[in-house]
Amino acid sequence: MKKNPDRKHLMTIPEKITTTETLYLTGNEYLSMPHIEPSGGIKSLNILRLDQRGLLEFCGSKNKPLLEPLLKIDDQVLDLAKPDNPGCPDNPERRMKWHYQQDWLPSFTVEDQGSWTLEGEIVAPPGFKGFCYRLALQNNSNKTLSFQLGWQGCWESFNYIIFNRRPIDGKHSLFFDQWTGSLILEASAGLPLAALALAAEPFMEWHYDSSAKIFSAEHKIDLKPGEHYEICLYGAVNLESDGAGTSNIDLRRLGYDYLKNSSVQWLESRRIINGEHADLNGLLNRNLFFCYFFAVARSLDSEELVPVTSRSPRYYVSSAFWSRDTLLWSFPAILIVDQVTARELLLAVFSRHIKNAGDHAHYINGSVLYPGFELDQLAAYFLALEHYIKKSGDESIYNDTVIREGLNTLVGKVFDHFDPQAGLYSTFLSPSDDPVSFPFLTYNNVLLQRSFSFLAKLQAEERLEHKSDFAILARELQQAIFDHCMVKGPVGTMFAWAVDGKGRFSLYDNPPGSLQLLAYYGFCSTDDTIFNNTVRWIRSSNNKFFYQGSNFEEAGSLHAENPWPLGACNDLLACSVSAFDFLRKAEMDCGFFCESIDQETGRVSTGAAFASAAGFLAYAITYRRSKSENDCKADEQNSELMNRTSE
Repeated sequence: MKKNPDRKHLMTIPEKITTTETLYLTGNEYLSMPHIEPSGGIKSLNILRLDQRGLLEFCGSKNKPLLEPLLKIDDQVLDLAKPDNPGCPDNPERRMKWHYQQDWLPSFTVEDQGSWTLEGEIVAPPGFKGFCYRLALQNNSNKTLSFQLGWQGCWESFNYIIFNRRPIDGKHSLFFDQWTGSLILEASAGLPLAALALAAEPFMEWHYDSSAKIFSAEHKIDLKPGEHYEICLYGAVNLESDGAGTSNIDLRRLGYDYLKNSSVQWLESRRIINGEHADLNGLLNRNLFFCYFFAVARSLDSEELVPVTSRSPRYYVSSAFWSRDTLLWSFPAILIVDQVTARELLLAVFSRHIKNAGDHAHYINGSVLYPGFELDQLAAYFLALEHYIKKSGDESIYNDTVIREGLNTLVGKVFDHFDPQAGLYSTFLSPSDDPVSFPFLTYNNVLLQRSFSFLAKLQAEERLEHKSDFAILARELQQAIFDHCMVKGPVGTMFAWAVDGKGRFSLYDNPPGSLQLLAYYGFCSTDDTIFNNTVRWIRSSNNKFFYQGSNFEEAGSLHAENPWPLGACNDLLACSVSAFDFLRKAEMDCGFFCESIDQETGRVSTGAAFASAAGFLAYAITYRRSKSENDCKADEQNSELMNRTSE
């Protein structure tokens, strides 16, 4: 029986974002703060539980954040969010100024016309189940000033997030734990689900309403001229109140200076600084760390490494697993940051997700969330393993049973999609997760052909036992691509986007799986005529989704029509320098990666807080900087098109 031929109406298209807001974010392996307001308020905080298959979120109300700094002068609360006060993002003369220390630690300064200065910084130290929020107040006047300084908060809901946010009914307890000296926010549904413990140094007494779920703590201080005063709030998460409270004690014992300095050292040792296109260093590193901490998490229940699309609920398919996102986009960046973590991630993916490899989307435990076969997502496992070996030199990973057994499982899945008449391999969904017009995509088959070449190398090294000869399979698939996927186009012979194997084809391109990447993956050279014709077609008026002549000249797609920053990544990997101008101008999502942008403003249009693809951006900039123009010309011996028998 044939599958539904009219699939276009069944596309899951993201909604356009029509209003943008200024925000900041940070986090570590165990917790993320995806929305920090310009007034300094932490709107929400989330953790991930593998046993619950998603994110669990402590959230404030519509008008009150979960946690925010509290400053009173002469008993009057200073509202940092008002337009005539610090923190208004639309006020060009706002007094609150923000920046990221080491490209990841959000910090602000508020000045009141030489009278006083308030500094704030939020640090989520890597490896800890907690964070610190430091406030420092300075009297710059010539008289003694009276202040009240501290924090206040509102805990309106505790939510479960997979794609969408859903409130969790149950018991939401707010109480002070005398033993650990912490204010506890604990959510339970029968058994506890998660807890957040808050405590300050110097000690402050918490005032709270357990029914209204509001709380505050403050110090009243008199500062003489030139005097300085600091307080630090420590927050810790765990599975229940006792673990959160004792984790908070550990943070306080270590102290803010130690936690801040260790965070700075960790980040500084991993930041990428390069003289070429140095103005993009901030963008690169901010998205590198965004990927590392928001596209991967440590599960609070098991402390296992868990890859996700994004830990921000602002991303429309957050808290789920796509093998393409993790293995082709996040993984190269994570390998840049930390090889040990990259190895652990690869083993976790092969262990947890192999059973349903190739399916559209998984829950984080490996079961199917959104069915539909995608060939590029199946090939991603092979390509990530090859990339890891090339970059790390760690061949011991082949000895792991999970890898050996996983390779054989993957190969079995590949052959299920072979069409003997065309000699090509079919897919049900495209790299943007949408139904295809013709079953054989050139990009997908190239990824698989490169995978076969990698498997042939493993066979030659006697690292892979399989009855199939992958060297032969690679050559046969290469020839099938030449026979069916090279077509006459308006700019000359070029690669088709999709073919039916019987002569019909479509000309198109899709940024999440672009034909511009054929040279990067080693199928051809960047100076090959057919490849260059294809790139010229993509970046021309022949492609109705290319925004030629706009403020942000890049390609869109049927899935999201506006320009995709992923297109700029593809340009960089195809050795085009034009992408640098795009990245300099595009604001995206407050400087973080997003799916598409408005073609006039450069601000996020769809897919805010796209953490997994943020890694692809960081990697693409790093890759392009490392290549001279001559280096970009692939070695002819490794170029498949240089060995073709027909044009």
